[in-house]
Amino acid sequence: MSSEKTPGSSRPEGPPTGAQLADALMRTTHALRRFAGQPYQQRGWSTSRVLLMLAVDEAGTPRMGDLKDRLGVTGRSITSLVDGLEDEGLLKRCDDPGDRRSIRLEITAKGHEHLSEIKALHDAHAELTFGILSDAERTTLVDVLDRLRDHVAGRLPEPDR
Repeated sequence: MSSEKTPGSSRPEGPPTGAQLADALMRTTHALRRFAGQPYQQRGWSTSRVLLMLAVDEAGTPRMGDLKDRLGVTGRSITSLVDGLEDEGLLKRCDDPGDRRSIRLEITAKGHEHLSEIKALHDAHAELTFGILSDAERTTLVDVLDRLRDHVAGRLPEPDR
């Protein structure tokens, strides 16, 4: 690998190695997670709580197990988050008519009011975050990230159910 630097850049000439790509993606992901949580933390909300509310809204009345897989957290974490949101009257558990062993989640009226504020913050902060990218760059970024996610996900073992 060449140690020559590209003029005006801190990285060596030539295409980045897999390790350099992984390092750059991990650093960026860490910074994005910290930055993305700021508007919620100012209101006393955890990012996990916000992501769960958004996921339930997008999915309709999802099974708790499906959310666990979708959010990449343990069943215990989902249960704890749902317990807190249910105690606040934002979510409620419902029986799954198609599977007596499953529990579905539903957003309450109070939860929908809360969700309106979450969505407004989420949308505004996402535009602040990605406003530096052109439409073409946004499209390319989503395409590349989707392709990378599918590539990696295809090599993971099946999750335990």
